[in-house]
Amino acid sequence: MIIFVNNRPFCISENPKIADSYTQIFDVKKNKAEKLVFEGNILIKNANAGFIFEVISKSQVKDLEKLAKVTFWVENKEKIKKSVKSKIPLIKAAGGVVENHKNEILMMKRLGHWDLPKGKADPGENSATTAQREVEEECNVQVFVKEKVCTTWHTYFLKEKLVLKRTKWYRMVLITDKKMKPQKEEGIEELRWMDRNDVEQSMAESYKTIEYVVSKYYGQHLIFGNH
Repeated sequence: MIIFVNNRPFCISENPKIADSYTQIFDVKKNKAEKLVFEGNILIKNANAGFIFEVISKSQVKDLEKLAKVTFWVENKEKIKKSVKSKIPLIKAAGGVVENHKNEILMMKRLGHWDLPKGKADPGENSATTAQREVEEECNVQVFVKEKVCTTWHTYFLKEKLVLKRTKWYRMVLITDKKMKPQKEEGIEELRWMDRNDVEQSMAESYKTIEYVVSKYYGQHLIFGNH
C-alpha cells in the first residue's frame, strides 16, 4: 500500500527491498518519532499503526522538499493497513485514464498542474459509475469504462481535519469528444490529448499520485516498485 502524503510516497510493506539505497534506516524500537529526519529515502523498521499515523500526520504539515520516499517495514501489512485507515476519515473517489484511437490520453490542467479527471462518489454510487460521471462532467466527453488500472490513497486537510482519499482509477475508451470543453467551475483550465512522450514530459508539472497512475497505465514500475 502506498499513501501519498504532501506529494510524497509513504509505503507500507512486509517485504521491502533491502537492496534499495536507503539513506536512513530508522528503528521504531530504538528511537522516538521526533528523532526522524525527513530527508532522502527512509526505511522505518518495526513500525506499528500508531507510529505510522503519527508520522503521516506530522508529514502533512512539514516541508518535505528533501524527502524522496518513506517505507514502513511491518509484520502484518493487512492488519496495519486496516488500523491506519480506521484512524483517518475516508473519502471515496474515482477517476479515469481516457484513451482515444491514436493511443493518446486525456490530460487536464487544474490549478497549474497536469491532472486526470476524477471526483468524489455520490451516495450509493459504485466506483466505475463515479469515474464515468466525473470524466464526462469535467471534460464534456462520452466514454466507455474498461478495466480498473489501480487504486491510489492520499491525505489532505478538509476543514482542518486530516482525511484519507481513496481513488479507484479505470481505463476508459473515448466514444466522442466533439463537444469537449473543460469544466471551468471545477478549476479546470485546459484539456489536452497527449501521446506517451507528452504525458511523461507533463509529469514535471503534476502530482506523484498522477505519476503513479500513469506508470500503472503504461505497465511500468519506474520509481514506486511493487507494494
